Amino acid sequence: MRVIVTVLVLLVILVYGVGPFLLSKLITSAQTRPKDRALTETPADLGAQYQDVEFYTADGVKISGWLLASRGRGATIIYSHGLFRSRRELLERAVDLWRLGYGALLYDARNHGASGRAVTSLGYHERRDVEGAIRYLRDDARSSDRIALLGVSMGAVADLLAAAEDPDVSAVISDSSFLNFKDTVAHHAKMFLRLPAFPVANELDFFISHRAGFDPDELSPLKAVQSLGSRPILFIAGAHDPRMPPAIAEQLYHASASPRSKILIVDGPNSNLHGHSYYVDPSIYMRSVSEFLESAMAP
Repeated sequence: MRVIVTVLVLLVILVYGVGPFLLSKLITSAQTRPKDRALTETPADLGAQYQDVEFYTADGVKISGWLLASRGRGATIIYSHGLFRSRRELLERAVDLWRLGYGALLYDARNHGASGRAVTSLGYHERRDVEGAIRYLRDDARSSDRIALLGVSMGAVADLLAAAEDPDVSAVISDSSFLNFKDTVAHHAKMFLRLPAFPVANELDFFISHRAGFDPDELSPLKAVQSLGSRPILFIAGAHDPRMPPAIAEQLYHASASPRSKILIVDGPNSNLHGHSYYVDPSIYMRSVSEFLESAMAP
């Protein structure tokens, strides 16, 4: 009986103590996955002219990226990729919109790709990467273009948080954002670990936010959307995405006060893969994005 009790206690400690701690360490140290690190394509391979750029965030992280100059639109889009990915995740759609005249600034988020090492925070500190990109366009590139943000998953979260703090952002395209930090941790704990939200999600909340150094209540795209006022947002979701289901995009959409905000739910093969709406139907995706930008970025 003593052995059984000891084993049970150790099992509980492992599942409800050591497990969440190790998982939080994995998340906060997340970098670009090997599959994406092996990619070498640049805008030039797709026929676009570009220049390599570097800039620093307000907290001193070096960010590496590509700049494609706008051509007649007077508007540049900043592209923010998702967790474990790199700027190349958004390369095709950036070049597609560049051909329509929109400038592009693609960058690797902190701790990803060729950018500097830092703690990964699921969008909270990554918002500083977005703000650094905005400052680069204004101060270094001397651009007077109107600025839009396009992000996927973690990148969408960072974009919404940055736009809420920077009135220089004219519009946001938010692809597969979560609702808030605590909600997404509880949802993923249940989906991947098959464990109840309490106490595992609470432990993950604590360990992740403590390691990354942020207030869990402040990592809230929903609050950010509510503070954007009349600035338009296009919300995108895969019809069967189990991680960020359409209901999240719909809730964020209804929280927007802008009459020009739109929502796009993409259905089709592989619409159950998180953040894959573009690949499910590139034509519908790009047509919706370009029509949104035509309205949102009009002089």
